[in-house]
Amino acid sequence: MTMTTRWQCCEPSRLLLHAVIFLAFTCHWFALATMPGASNAKFYTIYWNSSNPIFRIDNTDNVIDVNRNNVKFEYDQVDLICPVYSPGTRDEEIEKYIIYNVSKEEYETCRITNANPRIIAVCDKPYKLMYFTITFRPFTPQPGGLEFLPGQDYYFISTSTSDDPHRRIGGRCTTHNMKIIFKVWGPPSTPATAVPPPITAKPSWWSVPSPRTTTSSTTWTTPTTVSSSTTTKKSKTYNKHPNEVVKSEELTLGGGAPTATNLIVVACLAALFIR
Repeated sequence: MTMTTRWQCCEPSRLLLHAVIFLAFTCHWFALATMPGASNAKFYTIYWNSSNPIFRIDNTDNVIDVNRNNVKFEYDQVDLICPVYSPGTRDEEIEKYIIYNVSKEEYETCRITNANPRIIAVCDKPYKLMYFTITFRPFTPQPGGLEFLPGQDYYFISTSTSDDPHRRIGGRCTTHNMKIIFKVWGPPSTPATAVPPPITAKPSWWSVPSPRTTTSSTTWTTPTTVSSSTTTKKSKTYNKHPNEVVKSEELTLGGGAPTATNLIVVACLAALFIR
């Protein structure tokens, strides 16, 4: 059997395998969407291969909004499905990928500069159905897991080639535009209201009296007994001692300066003695 005959024989089985995979995922998401009390969370299925039209450079299908208008604790999910092939497929047609979560600059340049990039998925088993489910929630139950914060963008690329899945420059990111942006929806930010400037009151200075230390002094007064009998000169009555009064008058007349009356009296007495 030639190579062409073998390829023609394997082609129907490969198409049938893809149809079965697609039908299985369709039934799975339909069952989740029609469950009683189903939420607004959305489910995406992305076939990570170069033939997927989502990677066409002439559209923006590779920019996906997630968690838009979801209620609290409801998060969108995506299944990244690796390429799967039927046995006997030629090696030149098999695609193997490593999907990285990168920065915006690495996404735009298709060049991974981080020494330890975050690996999202490894599609290295082409004959086995492999898919990786991502839940866009802001927390992760697994240590070191990827968290999707509201209002942030997350960039996934694959720089693998057909002969080197671990290549980190160019690859199918450049040749087939194999990169996706997940834009995690966040509530719109409310405009900041103008806050009036604080009123600065002029400081008032109040005079505060300094505390005084009052000392209570107790004055002890010793009571003194004042004798009711005061020592006075013994008074004498005029009847008993008449001479004492005359003496007092004489002392008064003789002891003072000579007055006009005294001079007249002396002159009269002198005239009498001359006669």
